[in-house]
Amino acid sequence: MTTALENMTEECEAVLIASRNYNIEKSIWPTDVITINYLLTQSAAMKNVYDELSVLSAQQRAQFLDQLAGTLSFWSPENTIEMRAARNRLIAVNKKISTLAKDLADSLEERSTLENQHPFTSNTHYHIVNVIKEASRNNYHFRSFLAEPLQALAGQFDLKYWPYLPTVIKEIGDDAEAAEIYATDPRTEAATSSTRSSKADFVRAMLSMIAELKSTPSLYFSKSFSLSDSAMADLVNVCLKLSAEELIDSAYVKNLRHREKGLCNGNCPN
Repeated sequence: MTTALENMTEECEAVLIASRNYNIEKSIWPTDVITINYLLTQSAAMKNVYDELSVLSAQQRAQFLDQLAGTLSFWSPENTIEMRAARNRLIAVNKKISTLAKDLADSLEERSTLENQHPFTSNTHYHIVNVIKEASRNNYHFRSFLAEPLQALAGQFDLKYWPYLPTVIKEIGDDAEAAEIYATDPRTEAATSSTRSSKADFVRAMLSMIAELKSTPSLYFSKSFSLSDSAMADLVNVCLKLSAEELIDSAYVKNLRHREKGLCNGNCPN
């Protein structure tokens, strides 16, 4: 049900205030509290955004504003830079694990060969069950519930039924080498989809947020709901605290939307 525009800023800010007060009362989401306090100082700049929320129901507006605060808190430019760095580090760590695992598997294989071919032993692990037991010696739950039945299995089935230690390590390396890195949520995927950080990260996160709201059946968002390019530009300029030289306009948002839809001819923002 469409709501008149006259008091839309007041209505939206009342929702934000209620959300802030709830977070303070429950001692949760402190970053959202900071975000909301900032948005409450930007009434004039946010007016067009709030006015466009008049097409939503009260519940939908509350959901939108709640998600807006969370998006700005978690998918801020600083956080997306950190996310990209973490993704790159994860790629590097998996490569390192792959290399180290292969080296370790080769060393375990060599140790076995030496002990089998010569009258020497190092009294080291050779059975996967022994490794599990020793690795779990400080795990109360393992000792209480799994240690005894696992030992019984080890006694019931001889070594040929269990994985060879070098093979186990090699599998860890193969798994790391074949790892596919992906975001665990749509907004992170959207915000980090480009190779470098830019203002477009937050626009993509917002577009993803709106898409998530529209795809949540219980909220009954219209499939046609969207912020206009100009309102989205206002939102980005306010949320990212852009200087006069950094401000984006509706054309920037329009071009980015086209890029996301594959309609760009090389002129869209990164």
